[in-house]
Amino acid sequence: MVALLVQTGLFDSALSVCQTFKLNLTSVFEGMTFKCIKLQFGGEESQNEAWSWLAANQLSSVVNTKESSATDEAWQLLSSYLDRYPSANGQHHRCVINKLLSHGVPLPDWLIKSYKLCFLQKVDAASLLRLYLNFDLLEAAAELVLEYVDALLGRGHQYFGIERPLSATSSSVWLPYTSIDQLLQTLNETQTNSSIYNKVRDKLDNYHKLVEQTTKRRLVTR
Repeated sequence: MVALLVQTGLFDSALSVCQTFKLNLTSVFEGMTFKCIKLQFGGEESQNEAWSWLAANQLSSVVNTKESSATDEAWQLLSSYLDRYPSANGQHHRCVINKLLSHGVPLPDWLIKSYKLCFLQKVDAASLLRLYLNFDLLEAAAELVLEYVDALLGRGHQYFGIERPLSATSSSVWLPYTSIDQLLQTLNETQTNSSIYNKVRDKLDNYHKLVEQTTKRRLVTR
């Protein structure tokens, strides 16, 4: 039943069935994401057909106007579902991200921001980094590492749910070194990515120096 509802675009009904019988929502999010992908790369016919199933779901902004395309409304519907149906450890976000990347679709900025802020908890940056590496998105992976290191140092830490950045009095912070090492090795083997490799390497070197200084100050205060 859920599969049939998803196939016809009745996502509100599919979600209702899943919640009634306590089923996993992953298939609904995968189906919604695939609908968005088809719309983004489809023609005018697919756009026209989409308005009927978009209107069947509870998104008040769905209005067929020149200013808003069916593709835009589909992405907005997906975004609203991610907000309305939160999941443990960002499972639904990762499901959507994995579906997009498996079809070679770049991740929308709103999706990355939403993933970072889901539940206002600490984002599992390591999981997102592994997804990027699995699909050879080296630039995106490098950018994530740079942002995360900056967050640990206090620049934009709220976007990752980090309450207190690195300091002599804060609790311990960590980096997903295994994935970062894999990224650095891959970048180093690709000559065209040498500048990106150097940026990540320099950022990590600066971070390690600050960690060493912070550790010394913490020992002195004791």
